[in-house]
Amino acid sequence: MPRAQPKIVVYGPVRSPFIEKVTLALALKGLSHECVEPAGPDDFRRWNPENGLLPVMDADGERVADSSAILDWLDERFPDPPLSARDSWTARSQRMLEVWTGETFYYYWVRWLRAEIESGRRRPPDASAPGGDLARLGILGHVGELRPARDSRGRGMGPEFARRLDDLAGFLGERPYYYADRIGRADLTVVAFLRSLQSGMIPGGPALLAARPTLVALMDRVAADTTR
Repeated sequence: MPRAQPKIVVYGPVRSPFIEKVTLALALKGLSHECVEPAGPDDFRRWNPENGLLPVMDADGERVADSSAILDWLDERFPDPPLSARDSWTARSQRMLEVWTGETFYYYWVRWLRAEIESGRRRPPDASAPGGDLARLGILGHVGELRPARDSRGRGMGPEFARRLDDLAGFLGERPYYYADRIGRADLTVVAFLRSLQSGMIPGGPALLAARPTLVALMDRVAADTTR
C-alpha cells in the first residue's frame, strides 16, 4: 500500500531559495504541505534551537532541519519519483552541484551585502528589529517583507558571479537536466536559487538570467514538472 501522507509543515521565509528548494521537492513528489513564515528573529531559534537556520520541516511531529537533509528524508519515505539518480556516480555529481550552488550563491550574496554596508549605502542589520536582508536566505536574525535588491550601476554582484552562472549553464550543456535525463535534486536547487535572480532579490538578477537562455529553459522545465 502507498505510504500515507503525513501533515507536513515547512518553517521559513517562503522566498528563501533554501525553503523554495524544499517546496519544489514536495511538489515534485505530490506531497501537500503548509508553509509558516517567521514573524520575528525569535522564531528562527525557536524552530531550530541548534543553530537557528531554516528551513525546518515537521512531518507528523518529526522534525528535520537543513534543506539537504529534508530532501534525504523525503526520498527515504517517498521514493517515487526519486530526487537522486540510481547510478552512484550521477547521484554523487547531483549532490555535489547541490552543495556548490548553495555555497556559491550565499558567498556572493553576503560579499555584496558586506560591501554595501561598508560603503555606507546600506545600514548594518539590526538584530533587535524584524526585517533584514539575511532573512531572505533563511538565516537567523532578521525577518520582514521581501523587497527587490537595489540594482545600482557598478554595485551588483560583480563579474565573478556572472562567471559562476556561466558555469551552471556549462554544467548543464545540452541535457534537459543536470547529469541525467530526468529531474533531480540538483535541478531543484539550481532553479530555487535562479528564482532569486528572477525576483530581483539579487542586484541585476533579471538581466543576468535573461542573458542565459539555457538556464531559463531549465527553470521552465522544472516549473512544468512541479506544477500539477
